[in-house]
Amino acid sequence: MTGNFIADNIPRIEEKEVPEDIMQGIVLHRKIDAFTDQHDSFYKAVEKLRPHHRKYAPVVIDILNDHLLSHNWSLFFDEPEQVFHDYAYDQLEGQLERLPPKASRHVQALLDYRYLRAYNSKEGLEDILMRMDKRTRFPSDFASAADHLFEDFDFYNDLFIKLFGGLLILVREEE
Repeated sequence: MTGNFIADNIPRIEEKEVPEDIMQGIVLHRKIDAFTDQHDSFYKAVEKLRPHHRKYAPVVIDILNDHLLSHNWSLFFDEPEQVFHDYAYDQLEGQLERLPPKASRHVQALLDYRYLRAYNSKEGLEDILMRMDKRTRFPSDFASAADHLFEDFDFYNDLFIKLFGGLLILVREEE
C-alpha cells in the first residue's frame, strides 16, 4: 500500500533505497497509471478539460477521479471508506522510517493533512486543487477544476465508473 502512495513522489534515484515490499507497490502504481493513461474514459475526460488546463489536464483528472472514488466508494467496496482511511493512515505511519527522505516527507504531509479525507467533500477537493495550483510552474488553473467537475458531474462520474471497474480487474489480476 505504501508504495502506491509514494510512487508519484519518489525520484528514480531514491528507488534503490526502497524496501522490496514497498517497491512492489510502486510497480503496481505504475501499472495502474499506464492502464489509466490508455483507457478511453480517461482520454475523453482529459480532452474535455484540456482547453482549460492544457498540459495539466491529466493531473487534474487524476485528482478529480480521487474525489469520484470517494463519491462512489460504496459501489465498489463493502468496507466503509472511513475504515479504509484509518487503515491506510496506520499503515503509512508504520512505514515512515523505512522510506527515503523525499518519500518520507510526502507521507508525513499526507498524514498531517489527512488528504484522503479531503477528497470526501467539494471544499476538500477545492483545497487540494488550490494547493496543486501553487506547486505548478506554468499556468494550470487547477483551482477551477472543481467547478468543471460539478458543472458536468454525470459525464465525469460515468467515465470514472467505467475506468475504475477496469482498474479493479487489473489490480485483482496483479495480486
